[in-house]
Amino acid sequence: MRDSERRWVAGFVANIGEATTALSELWAFFYGLVLAWKYGIRALRIESDSQLDIQLINSRHDPVHPYATLLAAIRRKLGQDWLVNITHTYREGNRAADWLSKHSLVYPYDMHELVNQPHGLASILQDDLMGIAFERRVVATSSSSSSRL
Repeated sequence: MRDSERRWVAGFVANIGEATTALSELWAFFYGLVLAWKYGIRALRIESDSQLDIQLINSRHDPVHPYATLLAAIRRKLGQDWLVNITHTYREGNRAADWLSKHSLVYPYDMHELVNQPHGLASILQDDLMGIAFERRVVATSSSSSSRL
């Protein structure tokens, strides 16, 4: 979590064991909401690089969906007395969260609150503060089957 000036407030890592990317991202939503509420944040912008999870959270889901229980918990958190705006960003725009997720496996199972920013994260947060952008590489391919005479 960062404040409006993009300075570190707090963070977390969560080791949930083996999981799909979608499930990992949903747990990150949930734990992020729990932590923000704990810190008294009542206006929050969540930036996620998972369009799938944003769609799952914003749409009605089948009660037998494999993630139904977690989605319901996220929706209950979102229904609390606060303003939460969820937006999509590319992974390059979410480098701090990406770094934390990659380092979560060195922690025991569970969510672990980080009051102080980890040392390895400092340069990424500094880049964000300075507005340093990173290129997104996209590979474009052409298909001969799509061309017609």
